[in-house]
Amino acid sequence: MYVFKETNKSSTVVETNVVNFTQNLNTSSLGVQSVKIISGSTNNNYWSSLNVLFYTSGSPVFSGENKFSVPINNFSVNDVYGTQFLHKYHGYVSQSVITIPQEYYGESIKRKSFQITDLKNPDNSGNNPIIIDDGDGNLYSTNGNVNFGTLTASSAGVNSSISSSENYVGNIFYDLGVVVLNETSSWSGSVKYSDLAENYTLKFDSANSITSHEYNVTLLPQEFNHSMNYTLRSPISGALKETTKYLAREFTGSDFNPYITTINLYQAGDESNGPIIQAKLPRPIRKSDKINTTFKIKLDI
Repeated sequence: MYVFKETNKSSTVVETNVVNFTQNLNTSSLGVQSVKIISGSTNNNYWSSLNVLFYTSGSPVFSGENKFSVPINNFSVNDVYGTQFLHKYHGYVSQSVITIPQEYYGESIKRKSFQITDLKNPDNSGNNPIIIDDGDGNLYSTNGNVNFGTLTASSAGVNSSISSSENYVGNIFYDLGVVVLNETSSWSGSVKYSDLAENYTLKFDSANSITSHEYNVTLLPQEFNHSMNYTLRSPISGALKETTKYLAREFTGSDFNPYITTINLYQAGDESNGPIIQAKLPRPIRKSDKINTTFKIKLDI
């Protein structure tokens, strides 16, 4: 009687896929925080922390160095994302920072999915500021007023692309859920981009990796042909509930084959501590004693 057998490790398939979920948050969402920071004044500690952690690579000096005026490249193992421009931060002393808890963005915010819509400062035409990311960690306004700094059309005479470095108004750090709005220009009139962090909505896709393990369990015709269900055992003569170790006569004929309802996977050599994976079949499957039977077990982690 077969109770345990080794799985074919060469048939095990492991795949990792990134899944996305759209998050819709607002100023009141639990854990989302907005802070207005001013160098040397209001919340100076926040300003200094941002400066050291993201913009000066640990240097306490934030002016007069060439590295602050050039873009920084972000590299991954398989791809070069592009250029994240950080130099505009150092020309202005006032910023706003928005922090998003990891429970919302998972492993990271998906690139080119971030959008913040300000609800407090519409322009004279009733348009709310809408800022999105370019996929490289830069933020730009999609509807900034050309009369007040941010360029939205070639008619402005400087740049035809609203996602160009001329029009960046902040940075986003995807893996940390940190958004920084810089005071590079005005949204409309006296309203600056660093003012757009008091009443807003956020929309982005979270990114999480799910690893799938697929195990193939193949039963040969001569294996697992005896049931482990004790209700099939012969009762002891005269006893109400006690049974013998033998199957009842009606379950020993050549026409009887057990049904499989559960498959347990154990750590090799450690079967006594119980299964580490238990697969419940959606319905009982009759075990064949004539052909191979293969079960595919998929586990998502």
